[in-house]
Amino acid sequence: MFDTEQDMRTTPARGDLAARSLKEQIKADKYCDGTEYQLVHGLTNLHSAPDDAAPTTSQLLYGEHFTVYDIKDGWAWGQASRDGYVGYCRADALSANLLPSTHHVTNLSSHIFPEPSAKSTPVGQIFMMSHVSVINEVPTKGFVELADGNWIFAPHISNIFGTDPASEALKFLYAPYIWGGNSCAGIDCSGLIQLAFAATGIAVPRDSDQQAKTIGTVLADDEIPQKGDVAFFPGHVGFMLDDMHLLHANMHHMRVSIDPLKEVIDIVSFQTDEPPLSFIKRIEI
Repeated sequence: MFDTEQDMRTTPARGDLAARSLKEQIKADKYCDGTEYQLVHGLTNLHSAPDDAAPTTSQLLYGEHFTVYDIKDGWAWGQASRDGYVGYCRADALSANLLPSTHHVTNLSSHIFPEPSAKSTPVGQIFMMSHVSVINEVPTKGFVELADGNWIFAPHISNIFGTDPASEALKFLYAPYIWGGNSCAGIDCSGLIQLAFAATGIAVPRDSDQQAKTIGTVLADDEIPQKGDVAFFPGHVGFMLDDMHLLHANMHHMRVSIDPLKEVIDIVSFQTDEPPLSFIKRIEI
Protein backbone atom coordinates (compact mmCIF):
# COMPACT_ATOMS: atom_id res chain seq x y z
CA MET A 1 0.00 0.00 0.00
CA PHE A 2 1.28 3.47 -0.84
CA ASP A 3 1.72 6.23 1.73
CA THR A 4 -1.68 7.71 2.47
CA GLU A 5 -0.54 10.55 4.75
CA GLN A 6 -2.57 13.67 4.00
CA ASP A 7 -3.62 12.40 0.57
CA MET A 8 -7.36 11.84 0.68
CA ARG A 9 -7.27 10.08 -2.68
CA THR A 10 -5.70 7.15 -0.90
CA THR A 11 -7.09 7.60 2.61
CA PRO A 12 -10.25 5.61 3.43
CA ALA A 13 -11.89 8.30 5.55
CA ARG A 14 -15.06 10.40 5.37
CA GLY A 15 -16.58 12.66 8.00
CA ASP A 16 -18.93 9.90 9.12
CA LEU A 17 -16.71 6.85 8.63
CA ALA A 18 -13.09 5.81 8.43
CA ALA A 19 -11.01 2.66 8.41
CA ARG A 20 -10.33 1.40 11.90
CA SER A 21 -6.58 1.52 11.17
CA LEU A 22 -6.86 5.33 10.98
CA LYS A 23 -8.52 5.79 14.38
CA GLU A 24 -5.45 7.41 15.94
CA GLN A 25 -4.90 9.66 12.93
CA ILE A 26 -8.25 10.88 11.64
CA LYS A 27 -11.43 11.94 13.43
CA ALA A 28 -14.66 10.32 12.19
CA ASP A 29 -18.08 9.52 13.63
CA LYS A 30 -17.26 5.83 13.56
CA TYR A 31 -14.63 3.37 12.40
CA CYS A 32 -14.85 -0.09 10.92
CA ASP A 33 -12.80 -2.94 9.55
CA GLY A 34 -13.20 -3.26 5.82
CA THR A 35 -14.41 -6.39 4.03
CA GLU A 36 -12.46 -7.62 1.05
CA TYR A 37 -14.33 -8.09 -2.23
CA GLN A 38 -13.30 -8.95 -5.76
CA LEU A 39 -14.29 -7.28 -9.03
CA VAL A 40 -16.43 -9.49 -11.25
CA HIS A 41 -17.26 -6.94 -13.98
CA GLY A 42 -14.79 -6.44 -16.80
CA LEU A 43 -14.38 -2.71 -16.15
CA THR A 44 -15.89 -0.72 -13.29
CA ASN A 45 -15.76 3.04 -12.77
CA LEU A 46 -14.54 4.37 -9.45
CA HIS A 47 -16.39 7.61 -8.71
CA SER A 48 -15.74 10.49 -6.34
CA ALA A 49 -19.35 10.25 -5.08
CA PRO A 50 -22.13 7.60 -5.15
CA ASP A 51 -23.54 8.87 -8.43
CA ASP A 52 -22.97 7.73 -12.01
CA ALA A 53 -22.70 11.38 -13.00
CA ALA A 54 -19.93 12.06 -10.46
CA PRO A 55 -16.38 12.33 -11.86
CA THR A 56 -14.64 9.05 -12.61
CA THR A 57 -11.37 9.05 -10.70
CA SER A 58 -10.12 5.65 -11.85
CA GLN A 59 -11.34 2.28 -13.09
CA LEU A 60 -11.23 -1.13 -11.45
CA LEU A 61 -10.35 -4.23 -13.45
CA TYR A 62 -11.78 -7.73 -13.33
CA GLY A 63 -10.26 -9.85 -10.59
CA GLU A 64 -8.72 -7.08 -8.53
CA HIS A 65 -9.56 -6.70 -4.85
CA PHE A 66 -11.47 -3.84 -3.27
CA THR A 67 -11.80 -3.30 0.48
CA VAL A 68 -15.35 -2.14 1.25
CA TYR A 69 -16.17 -0.01 4.29
CA ASP A 70 -19.77 0.89 3.45
CA ILE A 71 -22.54 -0.27 1.11
CA LYS A 72 -25.63 1.90 0.66
CA ASP A 73 -28.22 2.29 -2.10
CA GLY A 74 -26.33 0.01 -4.46
CA TRP A 75 -22.99 1.78 -4.00
CA ALA A 76 -19.88 0.47 -2.27
CA TRP A 77 -17.36 2.86 -0.74
CA GLY A 78 -13.89 1.50 -0.28
CA GLN A 79 -10.27 1.27 -1.32
CA ALA A 80 -8.61 -0.47 -4.25
CA SER A 81 -5.94 -2.93 -3.15
CA ARG A 82 -3.92 -2.34 -6.33
CA ASP A 83 -3.04 1.32 -5.76
CA GLY A 84 -4.87 2.39 -2.62
CA TYR A 85 -7.31 4.63 -4.47
CA VAL A 86 -10.52 5.39 -2.57
CA GLY A 87 -13.95 5.92 -4.09
CA TYR A 88 -17.40 4.60 -4.88
CA CYS A 89 -18.24 1.78 -7.27
CA ARG A 90 -21.40 -0.11 -8.07
CA ALA A 91 -21.90 -2.82 -5.47
CA ASP A 92 -23.12 -5.33 -8.07
CA ALA A 93 -19.65 -5.25 -9.64
CA LEU A 94 -18.25 -6.93 -6.52
CA SER A 95 -18.27 -10.46 -5.15
CA ALA A 96 -17.42 -11.68 -1.66
CA ASN A 97 -16.32 -14.99 -3.20
CA LEU A 98 -12.57 -14.42 -3.50
CA LEU A 99 -10.80 -16.48 -6.14
CA PRO A 100 -7.00 -16.72 -6.16
CA SER A 101 -5.21 -14.90 -8.95
CA THR A 102 -3.07 -17.25 -11.03
CA HIS A 103 -2.69 -15.35 -14.31
CA HIS A 104 -3.14 -11.86 -15.75
CA VAL A 105 -4.41 -10.76 -19.15
CA THR A 106 -1.60 -9.74 -21.52
CA ASN A 107 -3.79 -9.00 -24.52
CA LEU A 108 -5.34 -5.53 -24.75
CA SER A 109 -8.62 -7.28 -24.02
CA SER A 110 -10.07 -10.76 -24.05
CA HIS A 111 -13.42 -12.49 -23.68
CA ILE A 112 -14.61 -15.01 -21.15
CA PHE A 113 -16.64 -17.85 -22.66
CA PRO A 114 -19.06 -20.33 -21.10
CA GLU A 115 -17.34 -23.21 -22.89
CA PRO A 116 -14.06 -23.80 -24.75
CA SER A 117 -15.35 -22.59 -28.10
CA ALA A 118 -14.84 -19.31 -29.94
CA LYS A 119 -18.30 -19.81 -31.43
CA SER A 120 -20.02 -19.65 -28.06
CA THR A 121 -21.46 -16.34 -26.88
CA PRO A 122 -19.02 -14.57 -24.50
CA VAL A 123 -20.22 -13.96 -20.97
CA GLY A 124 -18.03 -10.87 -20.65
CA GLN A 125 -15.05 -8.86 -21.83
CA ILE A 126 -12.02 -8.23 -19.65
CA PHE A 127 -8.96 -6.08 -20.20
CA MET A 128 -5.18 -6.08 -19.97
CA MET A 129 -3.89 -6.65 -16.41
CA SER A 130 -7.18 -8.15 -15.26
CA HIS A 131 -6.57 -11.17 -13.05
CA VAL A 132 -8.08 -14.61 -13.55
CA SER A 133 -8.06 -17.87 -11.63
CA VAL A 134 -7.05 -20.82 -13.83
CA ILE A 135 -7.76 -24.28 -12.46
CA ASN A 136 -6.14 -26.28 -15.28
CA GLU A 137 -3.32 -24.89 -17.41
CA VAL A 138 -3.69 -27.65 -20.00
CA PRO A 139 -5.68 -26.05 -22.85
CA THR A 140 -8.82 -27.53 -24.33
CA LYS A 141 -9.22 -26.37 -27.92
CA GLY A 142 -6.92 -23.46 -27.07
CA PHE A 143 -8.89 -22.42 -23.95
CA VAL A 144 -8.19 -22.91 -20.25
CA GLU A 145 -10.83 -23.36 -17.57
CA LEU A 146 -11.36 -20.78 -14.85
CA ALA A 147 -12.39 -21.35 -11.25
CA ASP A 148 -15.90 -19.98 -11.93
CA GLY A 149 -16.50 -22.60 -14.63
CA ASN A 150 -15.92 -20.27 -17.58
CA TRP A 151 -13.11 -20.35 -20.12
CA ILE A 152 -10.55 -17.95 -21.57
CA PHE A 153 -8.27 -18.20 -24.63
CA ALA A 154 -4.92 -19.42 -23.24
CA PRO A 155 -2.58 -17.20 -25.35
CA HIS A 156 -4.30 -14.09 -23.96
CA ILE A 157 -3.07 -14.69 -20.40
CA SER A 158 0.21 -15.36 -18.63
CA ASN A 159 1.75 -15.78 -15.20
CA ILE A 160 4.99 -14.22 -16.42
CA PHE A 161 5.54 -10.45 -16.50
CA GLY A 162 7.07 -8.43 -19.30
CA THR A 163 10.39 -6.61 -19.03
CA ASP A 164 9.87 -3.36 -20.96
CA PRO A 165 7.20 -0.91 -19.74
CA ALA A 166 7.48 1.32 -22.80
CA SER A 167 6.82 -1.63 -25.12
CA GLU A 168 3.81 -2.58 -23.00
CA ALA A 169 2.55 1.01 -23.28
CA LEU A 170 2.96 0.90 -27.07
CA LYS A 171 0.18 -1.71 -27.17
CA PHE A 172 -2.20 1.15 -26.37
CA LEU A 173 -1.21 3.35 -29.33
CA TYR A 174 -4.36 5.03 -30.75
CA ALA A 175 -6.50 3.93 -27.78
CA PRO A 176 -8.99 6.73 -26.98
CA TYR A 177 -8.39 9.13 -24.11
CA ILE A 178 -10.76 9.03 -21.13
CA TRP A 179 -10.16 10.83 -17.83
CA GLY A 180 -9.63 8.15 -15.18
CA GLY A 181 -9.50 5.44 -17.86
CA ASN A 182 -7.57 2.23 -17.28
CA SER A 183 -7.99 0.11 -20.42
CA CYS A 184 -7.79 0.09 -24.20
CA ALA A 185 -11.43 1.20 -24.21
CA GLY A 186 -10.20 4.52 -22.80
CA ILE A 187 -7.14 5.54 -20.83
CA ASP A 188 -5.52 8.64 -19.38
CA CYS A 189 -1.86 9.62 -19.11
CA SER A 190 -1.13 8.27 -15.64
CA GLY A 191 -3.27 5.19 -16.24
CA LEU A 192 -1.04 4.34 -19.20
CA ILE A 193 2.07 4.60 -17.02
CA GLN A 194 0.50 2.56 -14.23
CA LEU A 195 -0.72 -0.25 -16.50
CA ALA A 196 2.56 -0.45 -18.42
CA PHE A 197 4.56 -0.88 -15.24
CA ALA A 198 2.00 -3.33 -13.84
CA ALA A 199 2.59 -5.46 -16.94
CA THR A 200 6.22 -5.76 -15.86
CA GLY A 201 5.29 -6.60 -12.27
CA ILE A 202 5.98 -3.13 -10.87
CA ALA A 203 3.29 -1.33 -8.85
CA VAL A 204 3.18 2.46 -9.18
CA PRO A 205 0.61 4.96 -7.86
CA ARG A 206 -2.42 6.06 -9.88
CA ASP A 207 -1.87 9.78 -10.53
CA SER A 208 0.99 11.59 -12.23
CA ASP A 209 1.91 13.73 -9.21
CA GLN A 210 2.08 10.60 -7.05
CA GLN A 211 4.20 8.87 -9.68
CA ALA A 212 6.53 11.88 -9.92
CA LYS A 213 7.18 11.71 -6.17
CA THR A 214 7.71 7.98 -5.83
CA ILE A 215 9.30 6.40 -8.89
CA GLY A 216 12.64 6.71 -10.61
CA THR A 217 15.65 9.01 -10.50
CA VAL A 218 15.72 12.43 -12.17
CA LEU A 219 18.07 12.64 -15.15
CA ALA A 220 20.84 15.19 -14.98
CA ASP A 221 20.75 18.03 -17.49
CA ASP A 222 23.52 16.43 -19.55
CA GLU A 223 21.94 12.95 -19.62
CA ILE A 224 20.21 11.94 -22.85
CA PRO A 225 16.71 10.46 -22.50
CA GLN A 226 16.22 6.92 -23.73
CA LYS A 227 13.38 4.52 -24.34
CA GLY A 228 11.51 3.81 -21.11
CA ASP A 229 12.36 7.05 -19.34
CA VAL A 230 9.31 8.82 -17.94
CA ALA A 231 8.76 12.52 -18.68
CA PHE A 232 6.75 14.55 -16.20
CA PHE A 233 4.93 17.79 -16.94
CA PRO A 234 2.54 19.83 -14.77
CA GLY A 235 -0.46 17.46 -14.59
CA HIS A 236 0.82 15.17 -17.34
CA VAL A 237 3.18 12.23 -17.90
CA GLY A 238 4.41 10.01 -20.73
CA PHE A 239 7.07 7.52 -21.86
CA MET A 240 10.11 8.58 -23.84
CA LEU A 241 10.61 6.29 -26.85
CA ASP A 242 14.01 7.78 -27.67
CA ASP A 243 15.68 11.12 -26.99
CA MET A 244 13.06 13.12 -28.92
CA HIS A 245 9.67 11.35 -28.97
CA LEU A 246 7.02 10.92 -26.31
CA LEU A 247 4.32 8.23 -26.07
CA HIS A 248 1.39 9.57 -24.04
CA ALA A 249 -2.37 9.51 -23.58
CA ASN A 250 -3.47 13.09 -24.07
CA MET A 251 -6.43 15.43 -24.45
CA HIS A 252 -4.84 17.25 -27.39
CA HIS A 253 -5.42 14.28 -29.74
CA MET A 254 -7.91 12.54 -27.40
CA ARG A 255 -5.95 9.33 -27.81
CA VAL A 256 -2.62 7.69 -27.11
CA SER A 257 -0.15 9.18 -29.56
CA ILE A 258 3.54 9.56 -30.31
CA ASP A 259 4.64 13.19 -30.54
CA PRO A 260 7.92 15.10 -30.64
CA LEU A 261 8.84 16.06 -27.09
CA LYS A 262 9.40 19.66 -28.23
CA GLU A 263 5.81 19.88 -29.52
CA VAL A 264 4.43 18.56 -26.24
CA ILE A 265 6.50 21.10 -24.30
CA ASP A 266 5.16 23.90 -26.53
CA ILE A 267 1.54 22.78 -26.00
CA VAL A 268 1.95 22.47 -22.23
CA SER A 269 3.63 25.89 -22.05
CA PHE A 270 0.36 27.52 -23.13
CA GLN A 271 -1.52 25.73 -20.34
CA THR A 272 0.60 26.54 -17.30
CA ASP A 273 2.79 29.22 -15.75
CA GLU A 274 5.10 26.51 -14.43
CA PRO A 275 8.08 25.14 -16.40
CA PRO A 276 6.37 22.96 -19.05
CA LEU A 277 8.76 20.02 -18.57
CA SER A 278 9.19 19.26 -14.87
CA PHE A 279 11.85 16.56 -15.28
CA ILE A 280 12.56 13.19 -16.86
CA LYS A 281 13.10 10.15 -14.67
CA ARG A 282 14.77 6.80 -15.26
CA ILE A 283 13.33 3.72 -13.60
CA GLU A 284 15.51 0.68 -13.12
CA ILE A 285 13.62 -2.54 -13.93
